[in-house]
Amino acid sequence: MDADGDNLAEARHTGRLAPLPDHRHVGAPWWQELWSRHSHITTPLRQRGLECDIEYGLSAYIVRVSLPDDSHLIIGPPQEPSSDRPPGDPEGWIVTREHPDDQALFEVIYDSGTPDRPEAVHGGSIPPLIHAIDLRLAQLGLPNAPVTSTTTPPRVLRGYARRDAAAFLAEHPLPQEPLPLPVLTPFLSALGAAETPAEVSAITHHLAGSTAPVLDHIARHIVGVALWRGQDHRHTAQAQRLLREAAQSIRTAVVKVTEADLENLRAEYAPAPASAARKPTPSLPPAPPSSSRPGTSPSR
Repeated sequence: MDADGDNLAEARHTGRLAPLPDHRHVGAPWWQELWSRHSHITTPLRQRGLECDIEYGLSAYIVRVSLPDDSHLIIGPPQEPSSDRPPGDPEGWIVTREHPDDQALFEVIYDSGTPDRPEAVHGGSIPPLIHAIDLRLAQLGLPNAPVTSTTTPPRVLRGYARRDAAAFLAEHPLPQEPLPLPVLTPFLSALGAAETPAEVSAITHHLAGSTAPVLDHIARHIVGVALWRGQDHRHTAQAQRLLREAAQSIRTAVVKVTEADLENLRAEYAPAPASAARKPTPSLPPAPPSSSRPGTSPSR
């Protein structure tokens, strides 16, 4: 029995894999060879309870995946132009979702075979493809394995976001360059000439006062992001907490700068009296001498 046959035998006992297709080609050596060449796709999908089959597309073999809503996925290499690479090992993959009774339903879920797509960087790699399927099925509310977003590389997540937000950004263009920095050169120049705590305090006080409105302005916008709620989406609780903490940290920065300035001024103009200085903690008394000689047990 081949490796997939072993998996299927185990699945009959554990229910871990969706069953193999039920047609006359399943036992044919050529079909089993094709199935083996695509097992890196079919196995993780069958682990999600999704039934898969191998078919011939326009110019290459594809994987057809049945979904619970009677639609299906088509996973395969770019069909035009055809490629000379062996089945199951193309330069890139395309995943589409279609419905046999609804010709209007057609969507591209993943495409690493087109150079201008964000997924193109993954080429023939399978994990990003499986994650894209997981993510889309989760959005559709279809049963599948949970999306492990904590293990997905940030560049993959941002690639999906850039793709899905492209039309929105075309209607709502945002600045592409960093915002201009505030002019702080006078503060740095003065700091280089400062000699006393009073002079440093003057610089610190003016720096905090000058930058506080800018920092508060940024913090208020971050709070605005934290309060966002779309028609069908909202922040996760963790995301909202992190955004609020970020805004609070920005506002706290000015407070801490002011506290540091006052600490220096107290040390210079109102030092604690010597008598009020903290006395050193007395050392512990030495351990009592042992009544036994070295190498002997103490007497009872």
